[in-house]
Amino acid sequence: MSQRSGSGSTSGTGAGAGPAPNEYRGIKRTQQACLNCRRKKAKCSGERPVCSFCRRLSQTCQWSRTVTDPPDENDSDQMKDYDDLSTRVSSIETKLDRLHDMLTTYLPALLNQSQSMASNATQPLSPPHTRNEAFDHSNMSAAVAEPPIELVPFKTLPPHEVMTDLIDLYFARAHNQPYSFFHEGSFRRELELHSLPDFLLFAVLASAIRFSSHPYFGESKSEAARSYASESWKLIVSVWFGPESDPNIYICQAVTMLSIIDFTAGRRHPGWLKIGLSIRIAQDLQLMMEPSQELSYAEQEERRRVFWSIYVLDKLCSCGRARPVALADAHCFLQLPCDEATFRKGEWKKTPTLEQAFSTTEPASEDLSNFSLVVLTASVLGRCAQHSIHQNLRGESRLPPWDSKSLFATINSVLLQLEMRFELGSSISECISRMCNEDGSVDMQVAGPVIFARALFRTCQCLLHHPLLLHQQSRVFGTKPPLSFWNRAIQTCRENASSLSELLRDVQAAGYVTTYSFMGYCATVAASIHTMYFHDPDPSIRQKASQFYQTDISFLKTLSQTWKNAEWMLLGLDSLAAQSALSATLLGTEPDMEAFNSDQMEILRATLDYNTMSQPPKNSTIPHKSIVPSPWNPFANFDTFNNFAATPHLNGAGSYMTGGYVDSTGFNMMSPFTSFFEGGGANFGG
Repeated sequence: MSQRSGSGSTSGTGAGAGPAPNEYRGIKRTQQACLNCRRKKAKCSGERPVCSFCRRLSQTCQWSRTVTDPPDENDSDQMKDYDDLSTRVSSIETKLDRLHDMLTTYLPALLNQSQSMASNATQPLSPPHTRNEAFDHSNMSAAVAEPPIELVPFKTLPPHEVMTDLIDLYFARAHNQPYSFFHEGSFRRELELHSLPDFLLFAVLASAIRFSSHPYFGESKSEAARSYASESWKLIVSVWFGPESDPNIYICQAVTMLSIIDFTAGRRHPGWLKIGLSIRIAQDLQLMMEPSQELSYAEQEERRRVFWSIYVLDKLCSCGRARPVALADAHCFLQLPCDEATFRKGEWKKTPTLEQAFSTTEPASEDLSNFSLVVLTASVLGRCAQHSIHQNLRGESRLPPWDSKSLFATINSVLLQLEMRFELGSSISECISRMCNEDGSVDMQVAGPVIFARALFRTCQCLLHHPLLLHQQSRVFGTKPPLSFWNRAIQTCRENASSLSELLRDVQAAGYVTTYSFMGYCATVAASIHTMYFHDPDPSIRQKASQFYQTDISFLKTLSQTWKNAEWMLLGLDSLAAQSALSATLLGTEPDMEAFNSDQMEILRATLDYNTMSQPPKNSTIPHKSIVPSPWNPFANFDTFNNFAATPHLNGAGSYMTGGYVDSTGFNMMSPFTSFFEGGGANFGG
């Protein structure tokens, strides 16, 4: 809080006045310290009724009385009145300080608004229902419901009507799509009872506002999302670091939602750190274990779903260089999520664990929920990322992909098992038709996970059989792949990329609203594969590649209206399409890798790296604040982890990228964690 300078309360005679003859005056100090400052041996400013020291600490400022006259009979009443007056003055000064801070923050915006209104004085009158109606004295209700956008700080929770609308949007568009953090019935009951913490409400609002068209926000949705997320984080830090404060499920839910907001807005450092925090909080709460039987069935399942949502998020964000997973499958001891109907009713159902679901010796469960299917495919995606993107070639990974005992063969076997057991290769329309409500509408909380699981399944196949990634592994082993293996691999890659694009096309044609941020990564991977076939000798293959590429572009354009990182994915694909003739050479068994310069190779790799494509390009003018001052090169080659093995083959494979990219905003003279907890990572995007 800013401190206003106050005048001292000491008074004296005029400059030329002196004591009257024979009048005794005791020696006085010009400023007498209050009792608090005396006790703490602090320098007191002497301001009455509240000194600056006590005002800063928000404590009662007490002063000793100078006894010069005998106390009169009304002394106690006068002192009580004096104390009451001091308290009231202190309260007024505190409010004035807050008002001063608000004016300091928003006065520039008000001045800009005034200048804008003056410059637009010659423009036609605004149409009805614009923000100018807020100043119409004949329509005060509109002024309350639709305040002037420039004057809304978004530092407090919105009106009840607006908050209800956003929460409805959250459960319609975000819940179970793909993350499931709440039991909806319990959440709404707690909301009515005002028992939900503000930091959680702010996080939910910040997550839902991207889907809103409420006039309350006007054109300031991004500003509102940043403010709500920032307020949520500030409250979390104040609660988390309070005296004897332990994390709870609310903090775990809120931090995870904030990490998604941050990561998809292009702020990879705070997003990555918050994902790590949410994982550690979940482990501290022992969410990877079966919940206590003392909790209700709804609470038990909610805790399971919070953990599995964090698990899925961890796997998705590992699809980037130098982004290993943090949650090991071996440490997940709880059962998989139950079906949505059972969860909504607050009932209990036995489901297999992750280990049991992947087991080839135990009987296959025929009753796995749609959310469980997302967990299983995300688990395989994490393995694909470790093998293909990270290329952490140790153990069975050191065997070439065409070896039947290699990690490639193991992952491929698991994918075939999933396809057979859960009909992941069947038509999506046929599958969703069995999930319609009685009125024929589709419940996306139920159908959404089915669509997402199929997209993840196809993405796993694309990454596992991607020509660039297979060539990099071949260079490490120093051998070229067998022709039969290679032809089968690139055919599998193209077929799954085509199936993924068909899935996106069918979803859009059916009118299903699938605004999941990671679906943009799936579309980008598929589109990157299609560009390799723009110059194929077969005209039908060229035509299909072009059509599927346009399907993916159309999907990303729609997605970019909701998620910022989809815009950057489109930019990356534009660059990749421009070098499609060069990329096509990767379809051969012995491509000339030296034909690619560092920029061209980076363009290829960036379309497979979720971390890179979720941040503004280097030449972008979009403000991008990083909280981690580090010279680490985010565009380093795929062989980052192999450096620890000192493999001699990496000298050639790792020489594509030279030079060092350093984020100029990183040198803020603050440690990463100081900046993080002092708000450096609280600049969230919408």
